Amino acid sequence: MENVVRLAAYRRRRKGAGPAPALPADGPRYYCTRCDADEFRLAECGAVHCAHCGALMRNLSVSPRT
Repeated sequence: MENVVRLAAYRRRRKGAGPAPALPADGPRYYCTRCDADEFRLAECGAVHCAHCGALMRNLSVSPRT
């Protein structure tokens, strides 16, 4: 015994079952222009580097509070 699946009807049913799209977060979004990653590492000196390719993020810096 075999099942007959109508692909168009199956895809229509599956299309509506997807998760709701995530709402965008407020505020600035930073990403590496070299590898397009959004994860960063903070060095002790305050420099910020990309976690994936190691590129220096010049537009991100951390300074001590005064």
